[in-house]
Amino acid sequence: MNAKERLSGYIAGTPVDRRPNLTIVGSVVTQYSGIDLIAYCRDWRAMTESAVACARDLKLDYIQIATDLVREAEGFGSQIRFLPDNLPRVEKYVLADIEDVAKLKPLKAENVQRMVELAQAAQLAATLESDIDPMVLSVGPMTIAGNMRGVEDLMVDTFDEPEAVTDLLELTCGLVESNIRMLAQAGVRCIYVADPVASLVSPKTYAALILPLHRRIFGLMETLGITGRLHMCGDTTAILPYSSTCGAKIIDIDHAVDFSAALKAVEGRCILNGNIDPVQDVYACTPAHTKAAILAAAGKAGGARAMFMPGCELPTKTPLENVRAIHEALCEIGG
Repeated sequence: MNAKERLSGYIAGTPVDRRPNLTIVGSVVTQYSGIDLIAYCRDWRAMTESAVACARDLKLDYIQIATDLVREAEGFGSQIRFLPDNLPRVEKYVLADIEDVAKLKPLKAENVQRMVELAQAAQLAATLESDIDPMVLSVGPMTIAGNMRGVEDLMVDTFDEPEAVTDLLELTCGLVESNIRMLAQAGVRCIYVADPVASLVSPKTYAALILPLHRRIFGLMETLGITGRLHMCGDTTAILPYSSTCGAKIIDIDHAVDFSAALKAVEGRCILNGNIDPVQDVYACTPAHTKAAILAAAGKAGGARAMFMPGCELPTKTPLENVRAIHEALCEIGG
């Protein structure tokens, strides 16, 4: 059974040989080419070749087509600094004042060069490896907004200037929808939406402000035949009863979430994927510890339909033998 068959089969509920491995390897892929993080973020061909090699070696069931979370905000005008030993950061937010959102115009993904490059990367990956589907990152609307305004200011604006925040999120969600259509035209079948800033709001605010946007995004994927995955960070237990209704087939849960409680919260509406600590259980330990942590996560799931991986992105220098132990554990768990 190849990776395409395994992932599509598990989502469809048909028998598979083992649970799919969707570990967010992040910049670990650079270990396969020796490129620095500037090249990782700006040279899409080198990134893709590294990601394909990584997926093959670590027995991943997707090719990670992703680097950083600031491509979309860069398109809207935030100024970005690229660094050789860290992911790029925003040096100047495009929105010094939330009311300046009125000056912004809707943006299409095809007009943002680094977003176009991810579509090109997915097409290249498909030519390099026929047995593993590329899965492309599309940053979520709240996180794009945070990279346009600044996360702390955006949180304050949510209470002080709710109408302006709504206008901003309409712009960012529109860009996400445009990106999904562009990726669909490029032949992409799997997209994961990373929206970590959305996990910072209360469940009430998530349900009122962000859930309608997530439903639009994953609803569009459904109509286009794309498998959608949602990634949010931190303890999202209280948000899961809402986010699990957004239409994502897979929802990642971080290590701060109790797996058993999460399964109760989602009531079978999606497949949960998590949730060992990427630092303590993969980066700073032995392969035996990593394997045991995955097996323990599976034990907490109690045989439920779920997948197991680190709850968030791995550090760049994570030992590869530790990541390989995730595959070993998944083989032991089986389908």
